[in-house]
Amino acid sequence: MQRPTASRVRPDAAASGFTLVELLVVIAIIGILVALLLPAVQAAREAARRNQCKSQLKQLALGSINHHDVHSHFQTGGWGWAYIGDPDWGFGKDQPGGWVFNTLPFIEEQALRDSSGDGQRTDASGRRPDRTQLEMARAVVQTPVKLTNCPSRRPAIPYKRWGGTLKNALTPEESIKMDYAINAGHVFVEWPDNTIYEGPADYSAAARAQFYERADNLLNTTNAADGTAAYSGVSFGRSEVGIRQITDGTSHTYLIGEKYVPANNYDATTDWAGDNETWCTGFNNDNFRATATNNGADALVPIPDSDLTSPQSPNRFGSAHSSVWLVAMCDGSVHAMSYDLDWQIHRDLGNRADGNVASVNN
Repeated sequence: MQRPTASRVRPDAAASGFTLVELLVVIAIIGILVALLLPAVQAAREAARRNQCKSQLKQLALGSINHHDVHSHFQTGGWGWAYIGDPDWGFGKDQPGGWVFNTLPFIEEQALRDSSGDGQRTDASGRRPDRTQLEMARAVVQTPVKLTNCPSRRPAIPYKRWGGTLKNALTPEESIKMDYAINAGHVFVEWPDNTIYEGPADYSAAARAQFYERADNLLNTTNAADGTAAYSGVSFGRSEVGIRQITDGTSHTYLIGEKYVPANNYDATTDWAGDNETWCTGFNNDNFRATATNNGADALVPIPDSDLTSPQSPNRFGSAHSSVWLVAMCDGSVHAMSYDLDWQIHRDLGNRADGNVASVNN
């Protein structure tokens, strides 16, 4: 009988495994790869957000052009910061709400615009909105609109409102904010006359000299330091600017761009002048921006949100994107612009009819 032999393990068949040193090396390599890939992932996400922002600007621009096709002028700018949109007052210069409110039907938000109306125009007879209409108007400013906020900056949710009492709505503690501003020109982003700064005292006062006549006198007689019209943009208080008035050309004139908001105040924790109202407020620097302050030396070049020191910041264009800000022209095209944009070109792109035909390609 054959005797059983004991099994033997060959020296080269010893159990394999990681040593502690090898494990640490693998972990280190994985850490290096993550460190290399993370910036690329973040850059890809930011590129996607920037493309979404560009798409939103494109939709707002097309909505503006459709508004012009229907009403023969771009959106009017409204009365002042104390008023929001009122659908019963139409789309012309008598509309108290700002440009965004008048864009709603052309960006598939007709129902939201109509929700605060009752079909009866409040007028000089002294009739004013009833309680139900005032409540609905408050609901409008607290309702998210899909195109109001840049995804690189903040979501479309209510934020604290710091402004004063609204005249045609129950005043909300919070409201939706707007991250895009229309081009008001190269001088003003709100009324320079503090007697009409917030708009008329009430609806019945709107047609009297204390507002309409003073506002229209400013529009018709006020000139900038360079001799051109001070209200030189596309939308401002009681405006009805048509393409025929954009003599510099629609591809050479800003329409809507990203507005500057300081990065430390995205959540509106402080009362910052350029972002303390609502998305559908009338003529006010919340939703309007300028390219200069009445003369070339004070051109308001755009700045990134990380810049917390530049003067006149509530009046500037800018963005949450680190290297570019986005702007739509009056022809509907959208461009990514450098913050190093020449100040004269930027100033002139805000003026629809100064004869200085600047190009975004410059």
